[in-house]
Amino acid sequence: MLFNQSFLPSLTYLCLWSFSLISGLGIFNSQATLAVEKDRDNHQGELLAQTATKNRLPNGTYLYGSYPQADEIGQEYMVFQVHQGEVKGAVYMPRSEFSCFTGTFEGNQMKMSIIDPYDGTRHQYAVMLQVPSTVATNGQWSDIGLEGYYRLDTISANDTTILDRCS
Repeated sequence: MLFNQSFLPSLTYLCLWSFSLISGLGIFNSQATLAVEKDRDNHQGELLAQTATKNRLPNGTYLYGSYPQADEIGQEYMVFQVHQGEVKGAVYMPRSEFSCFTGTFEGNQMKMSIIDPYDGTRHQYAVMLQVPSTVATNGQWSDIGLEGYYRLDTISANDTTILDRCS
């Protein structure tokens, strides 16, 4: 209890917000593993391996939020552009600061290097991809989701401004 009383007052609002943003994003720094049951035949194993290497969103601009509606105060959002598997974008909370990031798709993760807006240091994180079965999508990858996020269709003028600043 003494630790909490002496430690908490020294935290700034920014530190709490940054921690909330990063932990709320559901991002983490780990390696993904794929498990295939021994009973499955070789064809199914090959299909799973192909899925793991092709997971990425098509070229375009995307908005994902921790809430199913855009611009909700206190919610985290990611707006980014994908070009040939390379990702550039920002994480932000409405009416607050944002942090730019760059990234790539590797396996079943979107790996990101988030840039601290104050000192320019980079922090490595990864977001797990939610990949629908290839049967359900007929081999199309546009339905890939980000774990813990909702895909939002409408990209606002503010989202575009943030993207421009991160390019």
